[in-house]
Parts: sequence; structure tokens; C-alpha cells
Amino acid sequence: MSDAGQGKEHVIQMTGEQVNEEMECLRRLFPIVRLLDEKTLQEKPCYAPWKDEKPCRNCIGRDVLKSKGRKSKLEYVGAHIYQATARYLEVDGKPCVMEIIQPLETDEKINTEEGEKLYHDALTGAYNRRYYEDHLRRQYMTAGVAVIDLDDFKLYNDTFGHHAGDVVLETAVATIQHCIRDTDFLVRYGGDELLLILPEIAGDDFTRKLRLINGKIHGAVIPGYQKLHMSASIGGVLSAGMTVEKAVREADKLMYQAKMKKNSVVTDHDEEEEEEPVSSQEKPLILIVDDSEMNRLILSEMLQEDYQIMEAKSGEECLSLLEKNGTDISLILLDIVMPGMNGLEVLSDMSRQDWLENIPVIMISSEDSSVIVRRAYELGASDYISRPFDARVVYQRVSNTIRLYAKQRRLSALVSQQFYEREKNNRMMINILSQVVELRNGESGLHVQHIQILTEILLERVVQKTDHYHLSRSERSLIATASALHDIGKIAIDDAILNKPGRLTKEEFEIMKTHTMIGAKMLKELVQYKDEPLVQTAYQICRWHHERYDGKGYPDGLAGEEIPFAAQVVSLADVYDALTSERVYKKAIPHEKAIQMILRGECGAFNPMLINCLLDVQDKIQMELNTLTSTPPRRS
Repeated sequence: MSDAGQGKEHVIQMTGEQVNEEMECLRRLFPIVRLLDEKTLQEKPCYAPWKDEKPCRNCIGRDVLKSKGRKSKLEYVGAHIYQATARYLEVDGKPCVMEIIQPLETDEKINTEEGEKLYHDALTGAYNRRYYEDHLRRQYMTAGVAVIDLDDFKLYNDTFGHHAGDVVLETAVATIQHCIRDTDFLVRYGGDELLLILPEIAGDDFTRKLRLINGKIHGAVIPGYQKLHMSASIGGVLSAGMTVEKAVREADKLMYQAKMKKNSVVTDHDEEEEEEPVSSQEKPLILIVDDSEMNRLILSEMLQEDYQIMEAKSGEECLSLLEKNGTDISLILLDIVMPGMNGLEVLSDMSRQDWLENIPVIMISSEDSSVIVRRAYELGASDYISRPFDARVVYQRVSNTIRLYAKQRRLSALVSQQFYEREKNNRMMINILSQVVELRNGESGLHVQHIQILTEILLERVVQKTDHYHLSRSERSLIATASALHDIGKIAIDDAILNKPGRLTKEEFEIMKTHTMIGAKMLKELVQYKDEPLVQTAYQICRWHHERYDGKGYPDGLAGEEIPFAAQVVSLADVYDALTSERVYKKAIPHEKAIQMILRGECGAFNPMLINCLLDVQDKIQMELNTLTSTPPRRS
């Protein structure tokens, strides 16, 4: 199979033999796969093959044939919901469309009208918050994610009445929908807040798209209120390596940065301006943290002409303001010696929570001890200023640091885009492969989703709890991605053992144990990719996720920190999911009992620090996993 043609979508070209092989593989995963030629699509009524002679409301096959692209949609049919995906391709040079249809499992059976009401906002017709909660929030989706807040919406409501507010909201949604694809998701996330998800969009295209939308909203005519002009503040991020929920949180922070300017767009892919902003509204925000009111006043006088100033008189207050304002803060001037939480402790906490990636800190103190200064730099301080203050030195160091971080963010944006594209391909191929393993093992792949979610939650708590393991956000994402391959070696295990409903014999269990070595061998033999961090991490997880902290695991009997940390985390995640999920040989165990079994050592020994992390996040884990649809049993 080869890609040809120019434009945003590459045209897939295949021979008849290739397309038949492709469809045969797809039919093992999806109930309905069909190929439609140009004549069939243009001349015959489009009847969905799962319906009783009822035509589709809008034929994505014809749309895809025209656009030479790809589209998806949901269809509500009686008591069921189906997802239809169509992709344009050329078979032996002739235009065709391949359609894949699959039913979506839901907790409730609903008819078409009820389905529309269930997941669509009654006022605007966009998806509603429930659709986001049920279908989008937990997905690992390579997409551009944007939070859109309508400026002055409350003013419209208060001044002109709720009808004006409704019309403004309807107009904004209609304007956005005119700018996006059928495969994109527009959600009414709150009263005047919208969520936009644009799957598989490049960083530059994402930023341009958001700016186009922002301009269209500002220029839209509001029916019946022609004198009103809308504006929107938009924050956007690329969701590589994180759930949609996490991407929304990051986009929300950037949206609040955009609101400081009003009617603007801020993304993690922006190229920031070299020059300092001039208007008071656009001045960078500096947080001065010092228990001395006099010191705060002196620093404020030095900087207030060109910067907004925020003050905190303790380390605890500093962290509270960080939680509220996030990356709206451009720089922190932090005193070292303070009652309660001192400056070094604040710096350490900021490091654990990844604040230092985006917010530089300059330490201030009359304490000139080289040990103290060295420790501050080790914890991530960008610079150090001693008292008494020299106004010119303070101003120049603050200015230089803010400029330096602006350049770093531009470089990070470029790296993020490269990471995004690579992550998208990695996740796609890994998910395909893991689905094959799970399908052979009698599952739909939910176990893999569980392990990824558990791994991500545990790693997030680890970096909050201790600085013993230096794990960046990208490293945590890589481990969660690689965890999907932990059981890849089971592809070589006999079906009769994999799906045996009863207890395995000693001989069968010895065979089952070999899946760790088989999976590791498969990855080791990928000579071309053996030095890739993803492959190396997946190798560690495959081989050692059944090792135990006391050395009583397999295959190598490693103990304690001899076990790679990635394998330790996935090991605990795998055991928890095995206990709380139904298997071919047992019923699911309640969450509380599973936790107690792990604590009592009934499932082997684990890193005590990881056990503490599990206890800390157990409510979050239970909430996340309980909302996922249950699947057929498998053997862990």
C-alpha cells in the first residue's frame, strides 16, 4: 500500500488484491466493512447496511468521495448507537470509499430521538457535557484541544436579557461549526464555555484554525442584535501523550492567559513575541514572595512600571497563588528565609509539580552561603539575587530571565510538535498491536486501557510525592504508552492455555510464564529500533512486569531497585486490574478487597512507596475505571 497525491489528506492507492486482504483483516475487528465504488455511491440510495431500508440522514460516503478525505459520524438506530467511518481510496486507479461500521456499547438503550437529546445541547445542537464525560474525557486522542470562552457573555445576559445570551451562544456555535470538519467535536462545556477537539491536526494548522475561528466569531452578525459584536478567548494544546481530560485542563490555563488580552488565542505552539508588551493589561505578571513587607515594597517599586505585581508573604501563600493563577505568572521572586515553609521547600514543591518547566524562579536573600545558593540551583532556581538590592541589577536579571523562558517556550513548541507527530504514530501502531493480542485472548482491549490509565495515575502521584525518581512529563507518557505492550508475548501462547476457564496445571503455568521472555525477545529483535527509548522501555516492562520486590517473581528473580521502575509501576497496575476485573477463571473482586489483598502481600511484594501512592489515588482510580464498560473475561 502506498500514499500518493498532494494536500492535507494523502490518497491511499491499492490493488484489488491488497484491498481484499485489508478488508479481511478489518472484518476480524469490526462487524461491518464494505467497499463502495463511485457509481454505487452516486446512483443508488445510500442505505446503511444495519438499517431496515432507511436512508442515512447524511451520507458520509458521498461526502468522502467528494472531499477525497476521511469522516466519521454517530448514527442512532432504534435502541443502539453506531459509529460509521468512511475513508477515500483508489483501487486499481478507480475512486472508492471504504466504510467501517461498529456498534457502541452504552449503559442505556435509547431510541434515535432520545439519543439526540442525551448527547446534544438543546439550545445549540453541539455535543453536551454528558457526551464529553461518557465518550471523550478518558480517551488518549492525538488531537488539538481548545477551550473557548465567550467574552462579555454575562454582560449580554444582564444588559439585553437571556434571549440575547441564547442568540449569541447559538451564533457562536454555528460560526465554529462552519469552520470545522465532520470528524471534529464541538462540546458545550459550560454556560458560555465551549470545548473543541480537532483530531489529527498539525500544530501550525491548529493555531491557524483557532485564529480563523476567533476572527469569524468576532466578525459574525448576531441576528436581532446587529450592534453587538462577539469576541472569544481561546486556549489550545496538542494532546499527545495525555488524556483529553488532561489536555482540557492545560488548554483551560492558556485560555485564562488569552482572557488577559481578551479576544485572543494562546496555544502551546505559539511563537511568542521578542518584545515586551506595552499595555498595562499585557504586562507580564511577577509574584514577589517575602515575609518582609518592606522588601516586597522595594522590589515592587523597582518593577511595577513594566510588570504587574502580585505579592505573597509566605511559602504557603505562594503555592496557593500558583494553584489559582498557574502559568499566568511569568516569574517568581522567592525569598529563601521565611517562617513556616521556606523558599527552598517552595522550590522543591514546585519542582515536583512541574511548575518550573513554565515558571522561572529567582531566589532572593541576604544569605550568601555557597551551600544554600548551590542547593537553590540544584532544585531548579533560574538565578539568585542578594540583598541589599541594586535596582538596575534586579530589573536586568528579571528581564533577561523572562526573555530566556520565552525563547525556551518557542523551542519547546517545536519539540512538542515533533513529539506530537511521533506520539500519534506510536500510539496508533501500539494500539493496533495490543488490540490483536487482546482479540486473540478473548477481549476488546479494555485491559490495555486500564493499564495505561493506572500507570499514568500512579506515575503522576509518584512525582508529586517524591523527587527520588526524576520523571519528566514526556518520560511518564512514554512509560504509559509502552505499558500497552506488557503482554505482547502472549501472542505465542497456546489458545487452550490463554482461555482455559479452570486453574492452570504446573506445566501450563510454566508455559504461561514464558510470555515475558517471548515479548522481550520480540522487541530485542527489532534491530532497527533497539535504541529507541519506547522500545527499550517496552522491553523492560515486557520482561520484568512479573518480578516482585522481594525477589520472588519471574523470570529473573530480580529484587528491589534491580527491577526497572517502569516495570515496577506496570506490575502493580497489572495486579490491581487482574484482581478487579472478571477473568475466564474468576469473578471480579471489589476494589476495597483488592487493595487489602495487595497490602497483605497476597499478590506478591511491591515497592512500599508505590503502595503508598496507590492508597493516595485509590479513589481516583476507582472513579476512572468504574466508568469504563465491562468486557468479556480473559486470563491475566
